[in-house]
Amino acid sequence: MESSKSGALVKAARMRAGLTQAQLAELADTSQSAIAAYEAGEREPTIPVLQRMVSATGHRLLIEIDSNRSLYRLSDLALDIKKVPKRDITKRMRLVFEFLRGAEEDGHSLQLLITAEPQLTGDTRFDVLLAAVGEYLAVKHDIPPPRWVQSKTRFLDGAWWISAMPSARVRALVHTPASFRRRGVMIDRRDLESK
Repeated sequence: MESSKSGALVKAARMRAGLTQAQLAELADTSQSAIAAYEAGEREPTIPVLQRMVSATGHRLLIEIDSNRSLYRLSDLALDIKKVPKRDITKRMRLVFEFLRGAEEDGHSLQLLITAEPQLTGDTRFDVLLAAVGEYLAVKHDIPPPRWVQSKTRFLDGAWWISAMPSARVRALVHTPASFRRRGVMIDRRDLESK
């Protein structure tokens, strides 16, 4: 917790309780100068000390976490793919391309975007594709790939050509990145970068 936030929290709890700094110090078994330093942001209370000060005002300290709605991880992508009918491969691929573009642009830690293992989508091809994307991004940004991408369930037995067009297949044969090729997902590197 930032000192300005914890200090503001102590001050707000004290003010709501109608206490002076000296009164709060007495109730919380600390000094008035310590209360003043916390409220001014000059000192940072530990969680137990903050809990004690807030409790002394007659309030409860609640700490919670909330989802960061701007963070879109591979695990979120898997859930979205699962919602799209299996036959709509175009829409599913669009989601993958949007994820790739967002992963490069959104400013979040790439490691955070790829570390959590995605749930299975119900389509082995896309389960494998997600592993290829995770490894591809990790290698591209020189970070260790997450362990889940090496799971045996994240490899195809044969080749899956993303495009049915003969010219696209030729390009994919030459330009498929290693993380995709070794899993049997054949896609032109330029498609991954230009969508």
